[in-house]
Amino acid sequence: MSVKVRLDTGEDAEARAFDGAVLTVLSPRAFAPGAPIRFIAATDRDARNFEGRVIGSKRLQNAHFEVRMRFVNLRRDDRQLLVEQLGN
Repeated sequence: MSVKVRLDTGEDAEARAFDGAVLTVLSPRAFAPGAPIRFIAATDRDARNFEGRVIGSKRLQNAHFEVRMRFVNLRRDDRQLLVEQLGN
């Protein structure tokens, strides 16, 4: 399962996996390690703002990037929402 996200730079991306600490996002652009990343995640219930720091980006064959990130401040209910939507 995945969650649609809109990066603060305006591009659409897709959150693919969340293990409780690291979120993996399929993005149309790469981010440098340590770079801040902000986005809005739209679920079937509502839209929420998130902020984190990039661990790394890996180019995929389809001209997208797999971006791994850690959250800067993640509320318990937001963490639970991501676990429910993306699995563990």
